[in-house]
Amino acid sequence: MDEKKYKANNGLSNIFWGIFIIILLVFIIDGIINSERIWTLLYIVFAVIFSISTTIKEYVITELNFLEVRFILKFFAKNKRIAIGDIIGMKKLKKNQLRIDLVRGFEILRVKESDIDALIAELKDRNPRIKMPEEE
Repeated sequence: MDEKKYKANNGLSNIFWGIFIIILLVFIIDGIINSERIWTLLYIVFAVIFSISTTIKEYVITELNFLEVRFILKFFAKNKRIAIGDIIGMKKLKKNQLRIDLVRGFEILRVKESDIDALIAELKDRNPRIKMPEEE
């Protein structure tokens, strides 16, 4: 059995981080012109690590009944594993947002709009005890 992968869709946050990188790029160019090499290096490292680690993700359902949040480009990010047996409820918040109620707390996933129904079906198939409120 292969692992099933679903791509993340962070919507406006991708646009936000893109604008943020452009602003930092202006600081980098200004730092090069004014020969402030240390600050330029810090801006580059911060911009790359922070923006990539918060936006590029995928969700993977493993053979061992875990839902993993994986970072496609890993620097310091560690995969987050959610046991499918710990999921007690799910609810679609928006077209691309899925709230997963766990035994302790909850998680909000942002999945591509085309993948959200397949992800819901796969999770319900793996754990039939998951409850979903009736959609209006």
